Amino acid sequence: MEPVKILDEADLLAKAEARAGDHGLVSYEFAVPELDPLAVLETLDEPAPRGYFENPSRRRSHAAGAPVRQWRGRGEKRFADADVWLRAIDAELTCVGHRPRVIATFPFYPGTENEGAEARMFLPGWQVVSEEGVSTVTLVEPAGPGCAARLAVRADGFRRFSYRSTPPSPRAPVPTVLSEVGGAWFPSAVLRATELIKEGSFEKIVLSRAFDWRRSEPFSAYATLHRLRRGNPQCHTFLVDEDEGCLVGSTPETLLSLFDGAVRSESVAGTTRRGESASEDASLAEALLTSDKDRREHTAVTASILRRLRMVGVLAATSRNAELLRLGNVMHLRTPIEGTMPADRRFLEVAGELHPTPAVGGKPRALALPFIPGFEPHQRGLYTGAVGWVRSDGQSGKLFVALRCARLKGSSARAFAGAGIVAGSDPGAEATETEMKLRTILEALI
Repeated sequence: MEPVKILDEADLLAKAEARAGDHGLVSYEFAVPELDPLAVLETLDEPAPRGYFENPSRRRSHAAGAPVRQWRGRGEKRFADADVWLRAIDAELTCVGHRPRVIATFPFYPGTENEGAEARMFLPGWQVVSEEGVSTVTLVEPAGPGCAARLAVRADGFRRFSYRSTPPSPRAPVPTVLSEVGGAWFPSAVLRATELIKEGSFEKIVLSRAFDWRRSEPFSAYATLHRLRRGNPQCHTFLVDEDEGCLVGSTPETLLSLFDGAVRSESVAGTTRRGESASEDASLAEALLTSDKDRREHTAVTASILRRLRMVGVLAATSRNAELLRLGNVMHLRTPIEGTMPADRRFLEVAGELHPTPAVGGKPRALALPFIPGFEPHQRGLYTGAVGWVRSDGQSGKLFVALRCARLKGSSARAFAGAGIVAGSDPGAEATETEMKLRTILEALI
């Protein structure tokens, strides 16, 4: 966007204050000299809830905090309820510049009226977005006398923003043995899951493991994020807050992206390790591309996403051929999926249909998901949930699948990793896969 001249700012904000009257909210988006949103978040270091999302390879990052309005909810209608709240918030807004982004987090399980992790939406009081070196700030203030002056003062603070350097404490070595929640439950669970598949209970189920790491000094979420974004430039680095702590990670998977009517999702399923040499890496890649077990798993995920997109009316939903997604210590089969959003649908409506995909839950969804709590000895919370943001008008946004992550609280960290179990799955191979995935987050924790 074109920078607003400072001389015009007072007039623009005064007119917005007058239009808003004494009710609602005034939002102000403006350009600033280039900022690092993660460094801004770390410098301000505000209490939860916060939001942070970055794709280093595309030079896109977004930090947000200081909620002005919040919503929490549970249940099968949580996406629809969140969208009702979003419409109400948007109706309250008087905007100078683009409409603001709203941070969104939806746990893996919907929960019930009184139990389970809650979905959360919040309208930030401030947010910094940087895209290809261009930085903008969006501020929100309650409408009423004086809001224009308050916005102008806050805007000046971001134009003159000064980072505060806070080096983390020395990094502790990753322990050779972590405490697994539930002990050695996983191999027998994989065997039982394959038996259920043979019996026709479901086609696929995703089982996750949780590992605890406790140490004397607290973990640093910001330093961990910085290591994650440096070490995983192709992934989406993120921070979101739960009641039990903050979840930090670097996920390879986008649940849903919507910009200018273009819908994008992706199927990411099928995994192998990276090789220690170029020839071994190429051999492993070839084996993954031709693996019957991995191709079946991947095809099922792709077909499910396409079917659900078409169910909510996404036009011309199509996929390309599967390709290799090469990451630091693993590689996956990945299929990009694209379509066009119909005029009568909204972002959260489509997201609610997609979540959770078979890549993190199972297939068929209704048959596989009820079995997972009986296997897993831990609560997933936002792990494998949907995290990201949506524009206040509900017409654009981006949600990621919360993978390769750990929940941090003081000097405790709980890291998660899962594997898709299908016919032919081997307990030892699936355990090895989860341990490969764990390395991404464990090697970044500071």
